[in-house]
Amino acid sequence: MAGPAEQVAVVIPVYGPQAPVDRLLHEIPVALHPWTWIVDDATPTPTQLPAHAPTAHLLRHPRNRGYGGSQKTGYAAAIAAGADRIVLLHGDAQYPTAATLALADALDDASAALGSRFLEAHGRGVPGWRRVGNRFLTGVANLRFGTRVSELHTGARAFRADVLADLPLQRFSDDYLFDQQVLVSLLARGLPIAERPVSARYDDDVQSITFRRSVTYGLGCLWTIARGPPA
Repeated sequence: MAGPAEQVAVVIPVYGPQAPVDRLLHEIPVALHPWTWIVDDATPTPTQLPAHAPTAHLLRHPRNRGYGGSQKTGYAAAIAAGADRIVLLHGDAQYPTAATLALADALDDASAALGSRFLEAHGRGVPGWRRVGNRFLTGVANLRFGTRVSELHTGARAFRADVLADLPLQRFSDDYLFDQQVLVSLLARGLPIAERPVSARYDDDVQSITFRRSVTYGLGCLWTIARGPPA
């Protein structure tokens, strides 16, 4: 993890069952619990702060805002608390906790760090239509910005807090497109993005975007790449 001069925070958007959240907080080092923000996006059965993580923070939206909206809430809280580096963990524990937290170390020389499923495993395990869409959209962005990033559609990511604070996040989508708007903003500014290999689960416990919403997301990504996110 980053040195003591650089405070790492963890943001966990949640819309689902309690068990993965409990598991994540068992896997996050206890020293990071006071710097962990769980954002419950109005889950029908409210998320609870587990007894083994009493110093973590639990924020609950009064109404569902979406995946992007949850990130906005968590990032704002972490930035206001004085975090230097912020790691995003999915509330369904799709990505391995230790490998995702380690992305914070890659921020020494980068504005953002992404956990890529394509660096070493070449996307093995990613469902076929998701893999094709991922490769196409990532390729279009690389062509547009002259970059060579292996994956721009991973949920394992970390950011320097000052970089996020400099983006107009509240103008970005509250839905899944938020992820692409953030990264396109960084690419358009020529800011460096680091990558590290990660794996991901695709079982019944993972909350995945539907094919129909994926099409909407893909079209939104193309628009964002071509025209840029809201300024």
